Amino acid sequence: MKFCALEHALPSKKVTNAEIIDQITSQSKAHLSPRHLRMLQNKMEEMFEKSITSVRYHRADDEHSIQFGIEAGKKALKEAHMSPKDIDLLIYVGVGRGFLEPATANVFQNALELKNATCFDILDACASWMRAMHVARAFISNGTYKNIMILNCEFNFREFSNFEFRSLEELEYNFPTFTIGEAATAVIVTGSKRDDEYYATFKTWGSQHKLCKIPLPHLREYTDGELRDEIEPLRFFSYGEKIFRFTFIHLCKHYQEDPTFAKFNHEIIFSHSASDAMSERVVKACNLGMEKAYNTHKRFGNTVSASVPLAMSSARKEGKLKDGTNVLIGFGSAGVSTAWCILKFLA
Repeated sequence: MKFCALEHALPSKKVTNAEIIDQITSQSKAHLSPRHLRMLQNKMEEMFEKSITSVRYHRADDEHSIQFGIEAGKKALKEAHMSPKDIDLLIYVGVGRGFLEPATANVFQNALELKNATCFDILDACASWMRAMHVARAFISNGTYKNIMILNCEFNFREFSNFEFRSLEELEYNFPTFTIGEAATAVIVTGSKRDDEYYATFKTWGSQHKLCKIPLPHLREYTDGELRDEIEPLRFFSYGEKIFRFTFIHLCKHYQEDPTFAKFNHEIIFSHSASDAMSERVVKACNLGMEKAYNTHKRFGNTVSASVPLAMSSARKEGKLKDGTNVLIGFGSAGVSTAWCILKFLA
């Protein structure tokens, strides 16, 4: 499998930690005393520093999510020297969407005029893009489809965030919300006569589904129990410390117990951008070589399923990802799932 295009599109509003904290304190002052507001501010500054969160990009008032997915898709077609009719499968991935059904892929199939493409969605939180890559490669290998576009439009911040803190205890499950950045990516892959040396492995611990979620109003009909009762529909929550601790242990173990990875001489490492600090800990624990890590959280925040393709697109444009580069991809995702992938990047 080779990459014909790796593209991304970002909204224009650059948001700093200070701006996020100002909004939170402004909307929380009705519930918290001046002393507790100062404590909240200090704690958030400390947590941003710990996760190496600096800036993220969000939509300006006159920007709309769909325009960035379309922009990324058009840029990918141009980079691949393809017309819309050359794409025969579109896979839409990620959390960002405006409706539960039909597949969000239909909107972009129509907007990009991919008239010869069938389409569907893959949704597995931050792991969605990696899942789609695995599916796409299988389709290409068995000859079902030739040219596949994988597109996401991760614009989730404004809709699912809650700036109104009623207690300091809410930091436990609300802080990760404010590390979220927005981005769209589009990747086009096709077959290759060269060996891409692809190998991927996934593991899931469904018992940890309670740690990170965007609940619907009828959550109680589809859950075997939650960590607290006062869950608000359509409000993102993530028990950051708990999910990071669990994922770190199992992600490292996942890598260390698979002998395939020791045989592969990786030259660059891409990881999910939940936290650069988390990525660095995994790289060190697994002896992967810190000089090979390409982290993006400090630059873009947590861009959900867009994090790895955004990093690859950026590295490609910077000349750090070239034809023939040996790539290692690893990350953990809500669920909890862990994934590792190796491939020779073919362009």
